[in-house]
Amino acid sequence: MKGKLIGLVISIIVLVGLGALLVVTVRGANKNAHHVPNNPLSTTSKAIQAICNPTDYKEACVRSLTPIAYNKTASPKDYIQGAINATINAIIQSIEHSKDLSKEANDPLNQMAFNDCKELLQFAIDELNDAFNNVVSDQLHTINEREYELKNWLSATIAYQESCIDGINKDELKEKMAINLKDASHLSSNILAIISEIVPVLNSFGLQTSNVSLNRRLLHVPKNDNDNDNDLDHEGYPSWLPSGDRKLLRRINMNNPRPNVIVAQDGSGQFRTINAALRAYPKGLRGRYVIYVKAGIYNEQVLITKDQVNIFMFGDGPRRTIVTGRQSVNGTKTTTYQSATFAVIGNGFVGKSMGFRNTAGPEGHQAVALRVQSDMSTFYNCRMDGYQDTLYTQAHRQFYKLAWFEHGRFHIW
Repeated sequence: MKGKLIGLVISIIVLVGLGALLVVTVRGANKNAHHVPNNPLSTTSKAIQAICNPTDYKEACVRSLTPIAYNKTASPKDYIQGAINATINAIIQSIEHSKDLSKEANDPLNQMAFNDCKELLQFAIDELNDAFNNVVSDQLHTINEREYELKNWLSATIAYQESCIDGINKDELKEKMAINLKDASHLSSNILAIISEIVPVLNSFGLQTSNVSLNRRLLHVPKNDNDNDNDLDHEGYPSWLPSGDRKLLRRINMNNPRPNVIVAQDGSGQFRTINAALRAYPKGLRGRYVIYVKAGIYNEQVLITKDQVNIFMFGDGPRRTIVTGRQSVNGTKTTTYQSATFAVIGNGFVGKSMGFRNTAGPEGHQAVALRVQSDMSTFYNCRMDGYQDTLYTQAHRQFYKLAWFEHGRFHIW
């Protein structure tokens, strides 16, 4: 979408690769493309047939779960854990192999891309570990709850692998990295497909019970079609957004909480830069860390790290409080992933009444103003200003209300 989009007011919920959307992408394509002439399920156990039936890459599924089948008392939980562990191991192997591939990158941009891959694949492992721990724990008491959270993490795992490959701009290296990630990609797709069809999978095991537990060998759970965490409520907010945050967002210039710190270029706050305020983020924080950024143009590249969770950052308006930068693929020889002026990883981020800008222009090619992988993040009355790949919605659940996208291309990855 080129040209200008001026004053475009939208309210959208972005669930990157989540649930049915990604399942359609992964599984809804030409299934014959992944057809195995000799059905690998025909000679395996009924348990593996049930678990692997929804997957596209059945041979990889059977191979990864066969060791579990040796345990005749294995539960659905054991199979899911086995599928997750197999995917983690495949990604670890891909990271090791990518070290050799990176030696073939004889230019700074592709060397940076391989460094990005290492970081992104570690994020993927972290997501899979979260999924594994979620299956093990008893914190969630229904299959529906577990299914939604698991799909959220597993979808992010696939998004990170795709971002890794996309960041490499030399075709030969890109193809080699895609081959390197093939097993991990297939297993990631498989586990997402299994979780997306978890109720019929479990039902195929035989027994029926309303008491849901993944530790039970055989069970059936009726799916409640009305229980959908993607839905917006009557105020237009997603169900996962806490009520306290909704109150903070209801009016543009009202309801802002007392800030923990104030950023002001004129010295009237505790800090003159946003990065300085972030360095003061308290360890072991409970609740919100509120940062008020006074009006001004802040020329700095900002990163909200993974451990900086539950930050609420608000300004004096999207045309008055602006974070700006000009990193780009063609201009400063920075990968798309690293070009973001403002990047958010830490979960639960809320941004309000701020502007995010990348001024690289058309000659810079990919140049991100705002990159978001923060789960359950929200942007209200914000403006993203750039030319190409202005907003990079990388992974997880994101919600945008009253957002402006201007100058060139608004691109959702």
